[in-house]
Amino acid sequence: MVKRNGLSDKIIRNVVFGGLRSALIAPIPFLLTPLILHKIGAVGYGMWAVFLAINGMTSVADLGLVGTISKFVAEHNANRDHVSLNKLLNTGFTVFCLLSLLLAGGLYAGSSLVTRLLFRGSNGSDAELTTLFRYFLVVIVANILILLFSSVTTGLQRMDLTNVMSAFNTLCAAGVGAILLARGWGLRGLLFGQMCAATLTVLGYLALIKRLLPLIRLNPAGIDAKEARKIFNFSLRFYFTQAAVAVHNNVEKLLLASFVGVAAAGWYDIANDVALKIRSVIGLVLGPVMPAASELGATKDDRRLVELYYRTHKYLAFLGLPIVCYVAFVSGRFVELWIGPKFAPVVLPLNVLLIVNFVNLLTGPGFLIFAGKGNLGPGVQSATLGLVLNILLSFVLVLRFGFAGAVAGTAIALTIASAYFLYRFHKETGNPAGRLVRECYARPFTWSLVLASGLYLARPVFEPTWKALVLQGILYGGLYFLGILFSQFFDNYDWARIERAIPIVRHLRRMLPVA
Repeated sequence: MVKRNGLSDKIIRNVVFGGLRSALIAPIPFLLTPLILHKIGAVGYGMWAVFLAINGMTSVADLGLVGTISKFVAEHNANRDHVSLNKLLNTGFTVFCLLSLLLAGGLYAGSSLVTRLLFRGSNGSDAELTTLFRYFLVVIVANILILLFSSVTTGLQRMDLTNVMSAFNTLCAAGVGAILLARGWGLRGLLFGQMCAATLTVLGYLALIKRLLPLIRLNPAGIDAKEARKIFNFSLRFYFTQAAVAVHNNVEKLLLASFVGVAAAGWYDIANDVALKIRSVIGLVLGPVMPAASELGATKDDRRLVELYYRTHKYLAFLGLPIVCYVAFVSGRFVELWIGPKFAPVVLPLNVLLIVNFVNLLTGPGFLIFAGKGNLGPGVQSATLGLVLNILLSFVLVLRFGFAGAVAGTAIALTIASAYFLYRFHKETGNPAGRLVRECYARPFTWSLVLASGLYLARPVFEPTWKALVLQGILYGGLYFLGILFSQFFDNYDWARIERAIPIVRHLRRMLPVA
């Protein structure tokens, strides 16, 4: 069994490794996207975006089991219940194997229909696309199994390992895909890169699980009917929230590919991918919340759950608001330098999707705390509202406005669903929303807006180069950090944790007027 460390230590470790993962993989889309566009063009990029969207949509096949298994692993581990943990993992393993095989079999049988419907305007024959799609089923099966294994390491609060494996998967896929793409393999090279990375990641996870849980033996014959009913009872309620995420991230690309063409799907994917990558960096703060909430819920520590909610929002605001404001400020110049002036139309969608994704992240602390306590009602209702709105609005707006309609559909649906959940959370818990604004968001928002406005006014001073863009980022980040420190945003609790993680900060604290 894994070593039981303090909860705050686990959270800090998980966030630090999440940050390292983001630092490792952040350059990948910015290096790989221009290469793909150069080698196979906008249409080829759009075809690849459709493949990835299909893979993203297949994550709904997990029936909500990923978050469920993570929750119960955290609870069983907190209670040192080896017997229940063994039953849980064997049941989950068997269920995921069956789900992946059923999904792959159904997609294989309908592969010809799928490629005809979703690759409008592609430059490949139906037979070639069908063959590539059938190869891609290996990636889909492997990624479904990866979902299971990552939920186990997350539940054990070993998100350092989850992030290491995720970074390996991404780096390996990008590296192999780029090499094969450069050697003239085209779309097939990108696909084989994904296949190689996903397979190696599954094997790596099997080795990790064996080392972390030496008493556990993964055996399909070890499925327990009572345990299966227990996890499905929770997971099916949790399911709608995960389905909503998959739909929000991928449905527009599939609709654009079906009704407008794969080139439009590729344009949307460029904007959406950047927005989601930035969201994932900001969302590092949320990674440890549900396992921590499950552990606190198991020990009935409601006071610390309330504190967890506000402090998570505090760190979310500290990290997220300056990033959103800065990216909105530099997005035009960034897109021009990155992929060229002809892709300027993706700037506005990028900014819109970035803002609405951050708004949606604000529901994360409350949803994960509710989920850790087993209260899924508000989250399911919010997710269902967003899911229905997104599908209906996107379908109508894509048919009417094309590319712009896809952006509008997602933006409207996410904003309404997020506002509904925040209202329900504060109403049910009685946690004052005013405290949230006052303690968590007021100072980061003020500093971010002031600095971004200042840089916008000073933009003629900076040349349109990468060097100038980096210089602006350093200047903005440094001024923001100093402003936050001198505004006494961090209290003694925050400083104590920061000093434990970075001892040199203790000397800096003596120079600042902190509480």
